Amino acid sequence: MQHRLKRILTQGSIAAITIASLGLAACGSSSSAGTNVNKALIIGTDFPTSGTDASLGLPTQQGADLAIAQNANLGNGYTLTAIDKNDEGTSGADPNIGAQNIQDLIANAQVMAVVGPFNSGVAKSEIPLVNAATLTEISPSNTNPGLTKQQYAAANNINFAQLHPAGLPESYFRIPATDEVQGKVNGDFAFTTLGAKTAYVVDDKTVYGIGLATQFKQEFTAKGGTVVNSIEITPDQVSTFPSVAQTIIAAKPDVIFYGGVTSQGGGALKAALYQAGATTLPMVGGDGIADDPGWITTATAAGSNNTYGTIPAPDLSSLTSSAGSAFVSAFTAKYGSAPVPYSAMAYDAAMIEITAIKNVIAAGKPVTRANVRDAVAAINYTGLTGTIAFDANGDNSGGALYSVYEVVNGAWVFKQTVHVGA
Repeated sequence: MQHRLKRILTQGSIAAITIASLGLAACGSSSSAGTNVNKALIIGTDFPTSGTDASLGLPTQQGADLAIAQNANLGNGYTLTAIDKNDEGTSGADPNIGAQNIQDLIANAQVMAVVGPFNSGVAKSEIPLVNAATLTEISPSNTNPGLTKQQYAAANNINFAQLHPAGLPESYFRIPATDEVQGKVNGDFAFTTLGAKTAYVVDDKTVYGIGLATQFKQEFTAKGGTVVNSIEITPDQVSTFPSVAQTIIAAKPDVIFYGGVTSQGGGALKAALYQAGATTLPMVGGDGIADDPGWITTATAAGSNNTYGTIPAPDLSSLTSSAGSAFVSAFTAKYGSAPVPYSAMAYDAAMIEITAIKNVIAAGKPVTRANVRDAVAAINYTGLTGTIAFDANGDNSGGALYSVYEVVNGAWVFKQTVHVGA
């Protein structure tokens, strides 16, 4: 995802932070190089946990926190705690805040790994930093392909060489499939399942939203559909949405595709469309909106109906194993609310890092960031969401799974599971 981008760091600011990070690592002391000093280890998290994004960001963070709490005693004198960081800005997840959060975690020698971020735009600012510091970061939700696949970088306004400096090991990993796959699923669903032949495409001008919309258009047109128009929206344009809604309705599309997240204007646009009379016009989106309670709130209970969204994670109803049931029960007991699909993904991300740390300890090796990174890169882990292993780019090499949701009577309802390449 997810995904969300308010502002993108300039290349200069990213470079400056990266240089600062490298300078810390070059000092040679254990406090700057990420070598364990007192066996009190930390896993950091970085998610948008306030504002509109909290409805997904907070339960995702809590999935990681649960795994960390369950493994507070790592054995052999080692302990584990969490440091949680919030990257929400004034109107969405903020890449600059995310970068500063990572800098803070890098500066703490006891931090051995990070779970996050939630948003691809934030990941764009963080990847150069974790790669420079050899600090493992596993995202349960980033889906923009250009973050790890060079052939998609330029189209997504990503300087690939800046994110992945030559000669440094890849320290960024992610669990979900990327948007060239999700866009295909969205395009296929709109054309085949909904029977749409024409589409109006909207994106929220974020790294995530633009990338997903691009992939949707390619697949939808390849299927034989026609894109009647494409526009971009931002939250500061909400006052113009009644007019935008009229323009969209006048184009008479069979479906609207929204590439973006709830907080960046999509929910408000859906409400405006409903108020303008488009009460049954379907809207399809990705994991930036799917199963998000905030979408219902923003689009209104009535206006949110006929929204469809995909998440590259299993629906919680499919977690029928003893481990899955135990996770849902433990999460609900600890936090007083049910997890979301990304809670399980974050739990698996944290457990991969925890397993890697335990493997380093068991092997009698020093617990360093470099050793933990190497253990993560080599791992083959079977968790709540399936078997996870990472390729040379840091992507999950397993098959992709998507859960499709629909808003019915003002509530998200699981519709179906789509398997890709499995």
